[in-house]
Amino acid sequence: MVGFALKGNFIHLAVNPPRTIPRESFPPRFMTKEDRDTRERLLAAAIQEFALHGYEQGTVRRICAKAGANLNAIKYYFDDKRGLYVEAVKAAHREKRRPFAEANMLTPPTEGDPREWLYRFVFSMVSLSMEAHDRADPHHMLLMREIANPTEALEGIVREFIEPHFNMLNAILEPLLPPDTPSLKRKMFGFSVIGQCIYYKMAAPIIPMLLTEEEREQLDAEQIARHITDVVLTSLDALHRPEA
Repeated sequence: MVGFALKGNFIHLAVNPPRTIPRESFPPRFMTKEDRDTRERLLAAAIQEFALHGYEQGTVRRICAKAGANLNAIKYYFDDKRGLYVEAVKAAHREKRRPFAEANMLTPPTEGDPREWLYRFVFSMVSLSMEAHDRADPHHMLLMREIANPTEALEGIVREFIEPHFNMLNAILEPLLPPDTPSLKRKMFGFSVIGQCIYYKMAAPIIPMLLTEEEREQLDAEQIARHITDVVLTSLDALHRPEA
């Protein structure tokens, strides 16, 4: 049996080019427990500060005051404010993807019905995304700020997490498409799958307003996943029909 689970769901095509941050910061190779604790407090405070105020308006003074650290700690652990911001974005993403990582299933499909593989992929993404929904969470707020005004921190998230899962979705779609389907068209089908899944997350405050009470009770991850899968498969099946 092949299982699927996503670690996160921030598929995004940035319209604006990423802002450049010249240097990446790394923690010192050897740190005491006190060092590690201080660094974690700074990251936690930075996530809250940058989530509320953004990079430009966020201040290292408020971050250090909240973390109970002096200003020199920023340079010691992160080089500068920009390095701290990049590490804060990465830390926020690690926290948000935790429920997906705990599923620990990233097995490429090798047997069985590819239609069922597609359903399982969609169901995993929809169900875990719905569980992780919390717009007031500073981790979520910071990541949304980063997506709106990206730095190289976003590219690291894409390469580490999003790209491997998107490649898996492409592998699932490949046997469902005609053999001569161009790579770009296959990827566009992948974007369509992801886009439908994300809609139910991003529009979560709106959808209940458009449904009756009975419909709200009926709508769950399984029904959403089955609907998305059916819509995608109908479109894929149409590609195999001879032209009239």
